[in-house]
Amino acid sequence: HSMFKSISHLRQGCLILADRCVDGISANRERLEAGVRNSIGIVTALNPFIGYANATEIATEAHLTGKGVAELVEARGLMTAEALADVLRPEVLTQPRLLAAAV
Repeated sequence: HSMFKSISHLRQGCLILADRCVDGISANRERLEAGVRNSIGIVTALNPFIGYANATEIATEAHLTGKGVAELVEARGLMTAEALADVLRPEVLTQPRLLAAAV
């Protein structure tokens, strides 16, 4: 009896959460893309291309100055804008086999 009561409470909670918090949500693509572009974490995807030492320097400078990783990599001439765009595509970042093929 207690288990079925708990399941009923859990179901009701899920329905209320969906109704009051989830339904109608839409992504703000521009803000999400800006967040990814300005994330220091993307420097890890560049390690195979620019090396660990350069990646560390870029991450540190990006943190201290607020500049984007891609902007700093380009400014130092470590990669071209086209190469950066190719490596930092979401499909490549989320599927390691594509990154391995790009290297």
